[in-house]
Amino acid sequence: MSDQRLEDRVAIVTGGGRGLGKATSLRFAREGAVVVVADLDKEPADGVVQEIRSNGGRASAVAMDVTKRDDVENVVSSTVSEHRRLDVMVTFAGVALFGPAMECTDEMWQRHLDVNLTGTFLCAQIAARQMIQQKSGRIITVSSIMGQRSGDRRMAYGTTKGAVIALTKHMSGEIAPHGVTINSIAPGPVMTKMWLEANTDVEASESTYLRGIPMGRFGQPEDVANAAFFLASDDCSWITGHVLNVDGGFIATGVRDGIF
Repeated sequence: MSDQRLEDRVAIVTGGGRGLGKATSLRFAREGAVVVVADLDKEPADGVVQEIRSNGGRASAVAMDVTKRDDVENVVSSTVSEHRRLDVMVTFAGVALFGPAMECTDEMWQRHLDVNLTGTFLCAQIAARQMIQQKSGRIITVSSIMGQRSGDRRMAYGTTKGAVIALTKHMSGEIAPHGVTINSIAPGPVMTKMWLEANTDVEASESTYLRGIPMGRFGQPEDVANAAFFLASDDCSWITGHVLNVDGGFIATGVRDGIF
């Protein structure tokens, strides 16, 4: 019996060429999944596929713009055509453009809506249609702790991530009778390239976050990949509409004075 717990499952990972998506693509491949690494920029996706294949895994890279329905439909249909099914869809593709609420432009607002919310909607809906036909499947959306609480300079980002949580919950009841689950990962601060680029003062942001994380460290991409693996696995067969915070305890705790 294989100890690869996603053996022969077929997974699409959007934003799979970098950061959290890359870590999840690598983890899925190690667990035996066939991984379709989808990214707006195909070059980093190709690099992830090369790494997977060099370690004996199975993967392919595709260019995909999650804001375009035709792109998403083409990737799902080509995946099903080649592999006969789609077992897991993970929606890491996203943008984070931080700035004061009073300075948020229409363009910045719309970009967050298009990628973070509409992109998630398209991937979830199109994947769900295929999974309903199969009577099985796992959809994993990616929200954020900023979709559950406020944060300075994060209005547009947090609003769309909060909407992703609502989307996840609303869709869960309709697809559950068909054997399809949808859950959301809400990462805390993970020092990816996107996080570093979004913060104008990385040092100040880092120290502020660390004061509020009881576990005393930033997350690693692998922490989020581990959560994605759990939600994709058979261990998650009776969990849907759930938001899994991967944040070192940041959301759960409030004022901490250090006096015990």
